[in-house]
Amino acid sequence: MTTVYGRETGSRKGAAMPSGSRNDEGFVVDIRPDAAALRMFRSLSFTPWYALGEFVDNSISSYFQNLNRLSDAYGSKYVCDVRISFDDRVGRLVVEDNAAGIAREDLPRALRTGEPPKDTSVGLNLHGVGMKAAAFWWGRHLTIETWPLGEPRGWKVEIDLGESGTQPQANATVRSIQGRKHSGTRITVEGLWQNAPVAGKTRATVAAYLPSIYRKFLSVGEVADIGDGTAHPVRLFLDGTQLSFAPPTLLSEPFWPSPDGPEKGARKRKWRKKVRAKLSTGKVIEGWVGILETMSRELSGFTLHYRGKGIGGVTPLDGIHDSNSGFRPREIFGQSGGYRSQSYIGEFDVTALGKSITTDSTLWTPEEEAEFVDHVLAQMKDPKLDLWSMAVNFKRRKRSQVDKKRLSTASTTAAKDLKKAADGKISHNPPDNDASDLGEDSPAYRFTITDREIHTHSFALRFSTNRTRPFLTVTDDKHCRAHEIVVNEAHPLFDDLPPIDVAMRTLLTRVALSLGAAEVFVESAERNLIRQKMNQILQLVHPEPDDLPEE
Repeated sequence: MTTVYGRETGSRKGAAMPSGSRNDEGFVVDIRPDAAALRMFRSLSFTPWYALGEFVDNSISSYFQNLNRLSDAYGSKYVCDVRISFDDRVGRLVVEDNAAGIAREDLPRALRTGEPPKDTSVGLNLHGVGMKAAAFWWGRHLTIETWPLGEPRGWKVEIDLGESGTQPQANATVRSIQGRKHSGTRITVEGLWQNAPVAGKTRATVAAYLPSIYRKFLSVGEVADIGDGTAHPVRLFLDGTQLSFAPPTLLSEPFWPSPDGPEKGARKRKWRKKVRAKLSTGKVIEGWVGILETMSRELSGFTLHYRGKGIGGVTPLDGIHDSNSGFRPREIFGQSGGYRSQSYIGEFDVTALGKSITTDSTLWTPEEEAEFVDHVLAQMKDPKLDLWSMAVNFKRRKRSQVDKKRLSTASTTAAKDLKKAADGKISHNPPDNDASDLGEDSPAYRFTITDREIHTHSFALRFSTNRTRPFLTVTDDKHCRAHEIVVNEAHPLFDDLPPIDVAMRTLLTRVALSLGAAEVFVESAERNLIRQKMNQILQLVHPEPDDLPEE
């Protein structure tokens, strides 16, 4: 058998013995009191990234709890690696680390559900449930192979819930296996019944979430709070690719007390403030709040940490997946789409409050949450660093800084261009159908909308660079349930404008989706005429130039 971390050596076989008997060949662990409970884990409300995180938690905890021993054994350059891989062909999940492994005397406890470690003051494993819950949420068959630090051999145990997931075994036989050069643990789950998580789209979402959840362990400059106040970077891999975390940039500008701008001579400052909230229960929550350099619906929000792991409000920092995942108290962030809702970002250590079994939420009461929000809001309004005013005044001023005279001139010019191009040429006749297939240059962004009549409409938004295509096209399947919206970013109307940037793409997306969705949900046989007439007018105003240079 080969491993990621080292060559295996030596082998001994023998009969299994009861868990109370010392035998280096193997032993049996009675798991009957909780075997029946294992099948219920399939119904837990896990997400794929937090279910994977339960395995990562155990690896990181093993690393923390044995940090000095690991450094002594493998040198000062030792780094904890956690590798996750899926095999779609056979439905298998493997999570492997090079931490300290599970000692023989700890295996019975690790196999029993709900029996936490003796010392829960360090590390992320708290309830003694996570590994089993996550494993049987993923699939029916769990195999644990572990090579304890300082022991000459490893141990292997298998637990199977049966093909239907309702026939768990009563005992778990732990067998001796060959040793290897490096300590660590390999978890294998087979017979996966969570099919979606191994699909490409969900795998990409997992790759976006995991580095955000474990940001404090993946970044050398961060400090994972394990009690010693030092940084302990961990390397996390998904299907062979190392995951990394790059925090968004915070605003660095002088304070704007009003929309009129900063006071004369005001100095730039980084808009990040430490916040400490001591609740009436005596629990303390500490962290920071900042203002994003660029407003973002996707990246804004607060992230809540338990001993360095993000357990609440975790936002994937690719700016694509699940834009509403950040923790955004309305008292602070206001209405969705406003300046504050897109400006604030922050992180808070909620270790004092504990965590849920599925480690994706904070264990606070509504009163504690409200008290926390009040504390944060009051400190954000501190005159010494007034984040409350700055987020609105600076962002609003940015929009009004454009030369008003030039704005007026641009509008006048556009109106004159329309008159000149359409005068005497436009008619009331229906335009030609513009939905011919001209080929596309970009993949589609897909989503669904369910209307009030409970009809599900699937949409695909695509951006084209085919200059001969109309500016906007909408096509439907024969059932009018699947719709494709195509925006032509190479249309001549863009020829005299700057290159399309993030702001322009955002505007185009909003306009295209609004017009396209309006067309889809209008009950009329002629619902496409407005869009087609618009394309016709745009073609008149912005025709294909006849003096383009040859490519």
